[in-house]
Amino acid sequence: MYVIERKMKVEKAHSDSVVERLSKPSIITKFKGFEKIDIFVNKKHSDYDEITVMTYFQTKKDFYRWEGSPEHIAMHKDKANDHNKKPEGVIEVTRSSLEHILTKSYDGQ
Repeated sequence: MYVIERKMKVEKAHSDSVVERLSKPSIITKFKGFEKIDIFVNKKHSDYDEITVMTYFQTKKDFYRWEGSPEHIAMHKDKANDHNKKPEGVIEVTRSSLEHILTKSYDGQ
């Protein structure tokens, strides 16, 4: 499995609205090779919240197909003029790519 991790530092006053925006239905859920999205919020910092979005694809190739797809491009077309502008309240965004190797689960013993 191939995972894209996006971490966002968000002003506390905007954290809920960013999570709400990220939680809305998206065309990605219909894309072949997409597995799931997990959203995490860390509120331990006094100055900002940290929102982590983990997007899972079956393969790296599936991710690249999504990134170059007409559906993905159309999602960002409205934002083309503001491509380098962060959404309101977002302080910083980092992105990394990960290869999922192993999941261990509770075995009941």
